[in-house]
Amino acid sequence: MNKILRFIPTIYFILFSLFWFYQQYAETGTYHYVSIAVFVALVAQLFTNNKTTGFLYGILFLLFSGFMISYAVTMFTGTEIVTENTYSLLYMQLGIYGFTFIMAGLMVYYNRYFSQKV
Repeated sequence: MNKILRFIPTIYFILFSLFWFYQQYAETGTYHYVSIAVFVALVAQLFTNNKTTGFLYGILFLLFSGFMISYAVTMFTGTEIVTENTYSLLYMQLGIYGFTFIMAGLMVYYNRYFSQKV
């Protein structure tokens, strides 16, 4: 069971990169090469199971999701008119990026501090 739980954050970020690629392709009709590179790197991480690169990916995603949380909060503190829709968008963004922050923290924990018994 611990082996399966260990791969959940990586699988979550793989699905997140696929969603990122699809969103860019649907909006602009072009390929988003950064999301393809993230997908390939995470799939390679899933099969090689290198703790050092998994830890670095976790730190990278932790920083990115922390930045996006701070961006979502500061975006709504401007001088624009605040309505019910903007608050629901803020809560939705905080929920998504907060969950991503938790998954990145789990990824760091599993790749740095979790010792697998052989």
